[in-house]
Amino acid sequence: MQTITSAEITANYLKWWDEHVGKTGQIHDRFLEMRQVGLRQLAGSIEKQVAAALPLNSGAEHVLFTLDDLNEFATGSVVKCLGHEYSVYSGRRSLRIPNGDLLLMSRILAIGGRKGEFDQTSSIVAEYDVPSDAWYFDGEKRGRLPTSICIELALQPCGVLSAYLGTPLRYPEVDYSFRNLDGEATFNRRVDARGKTVRAEAQLLKTIFYGSTIIQHFSFELLCGNEIFFEGKSSFGYFSAEAMAAQTGLDGGKIVLPWLKQAGLDRQIVPLQGSTLESGLPQGKLRLLDGVAIQNGGGSQKEGYIYANRHNSPKDWFYACHFHEDPVMPGSLGIEAIMQAVNIFSRQLSKSTTRPDLVTGQKMNWSYRGQVLQHHKQMQVEVHFHKTEQQGNMKIFSGDASLWADDSRIYEVRNMALAIEDYRESQ
Repeated sequence: MQTITSAEITANYLKWWDEHVGKTGQIHDRFLEMRQVGLRQLAGSIEKQVAAALPLNSGAEHVLFTLDDLNEFATGSVVKCLGHEYSVYSGRRSLRIPNGDLLLMSRILAIGGRKGEFDQTSSIVAEYDVPSDAWYFDGEKRGRLPTSICIELALQPCGVLSAYLGTPLRYPEVDYSFRNLDGEATFNRRVDARGKTVRAEAQLLKTIFYGSTIIQHFSFELLCGNEIFFEGKSSFGYFSAEAMAAQTGLDGGKIVLPWLKQAGLDRQIVPLQGSTLESGLPQGKLRLLDGVAIQNGGGSQKEGYIYANRHNSPKDWFYACHFHEDPVMPGSLGIEAIMQAVNIFSRQLSKSTTRPDLVTGQKMNWSYRGQVLQHHKQMQVEVHFHKTEQQGNMKIFSGDASLWADDSRIYEVRNMALAIEDYRESQ
C-alpha cells in the first residue's frame, strides 16, 4: 500500500481548497453577511456577560490578557500565558505571535468559546493603543494607518484566539508553523489613528482537520471611535515542518518569471534611492523597495505595469519580530511592498506629490502559497493594471499583483485599487 505523506496531504488539500473557493465564494460571502449580524450580537452578549461577572465597584475595565501577557506569549513562556496544557512544548518551538515593533495588540478584553471545542463560533476582542509617534508613521503626516498595519491589527487577534482554544494541541506531537493563507479586506473610511485606540473584533467561523493539517477561517473588523474602518475575512493553516518544506508556490513548482523579465526588459530596472520616484514613499522600516521599472502601456492588459524588487537580508529587522524561533517575512509587508509599487506608478502618471489611499468600499483579495525566508536573495513584485479612471479630481488605479521569493511566485493580490489626487485636475 502506498504511503501518503503529510506534505502530500497538505498539497492535495490546498489544491482542493483553491478550486473550492472559486466555486463557492459567492455563496460563502452571502453566508458570512448573514452570519455577521449574529456574530455581532454574540460578541455584544459575551461582553455583557463578562461585565456582569465583574465586581460592580471594580472601577476598571476587565482585561483578560495584558501587554505583559502578550509579550510572554511572543517571546517568553507560552505556558505562563496560555496554561499548563502548553507544557508539551517545553524545549520545543511553539506557536507565537509577533513581537517588538510588530506586536500590535495592547490587551485582550474578551474571548468567547470553549477550549478544545471547534464546532461552534468563537470570538475575541482586542485593543491597540496607537502611539502618536509610531514607527510606521515615519513620513506619514496624516496619521493614516498603512495597509500592512491594518492587516496585522486585524489578524493578530486571530492567532491569539486560535492558540487560546488549544488548536495545535489536537496533534501535540507535531511542530507546527501557523501561516496566513488567504484573505479579503475592505477599507471603509480613512481615520487619523494617532493617539487613539483601535479595537479589533474577530470570529473563528470554521475549523477543518485534514490529516495533521489544520485550516481555520475567521472574519474580522477594526473600529476607531466606534466606527468600522476595515473589515474582511481570512484563513490560516497549521502546517508540519514536512509540509512547509514541500511548498511549491502558486505555480506548482514551475518557474514563472515576472512579465518584465519574460519580455527581456530587465535593463529598465533603475535604483529608487536618489531618484525622483522615491518621493512620497514611507521612510524608515516601511521602505520596502530598492529598484523599479515602469511600462505605461505595458502588462497583460496593456493598461500599465510596474515591476519592483528588494534585496533580502537575513538581518532584516522584521525577521526578529515575526516569529520568535520561526523567522519569516510577514505577508502583510509583501502587500505593503506592492502598495508602494502602485504608489510610484500612480504618482508618476498623475504628476501628484500626495500619497495614494486605498479606495473605500473596494474589496481586495490575497493568497499566500509560500514565504520569504532569510536565505532568499531578493523579493520581486509586479502589478498589472487593468483599469484607470477619473472621479472628480481623483484618479483611480486598479490592478492585480504577484510577489516572488527569488524566482518562486508565492503571493497574489487581486482587485487592488488606489486613489490619488490628480495634480492636473486640481489646478
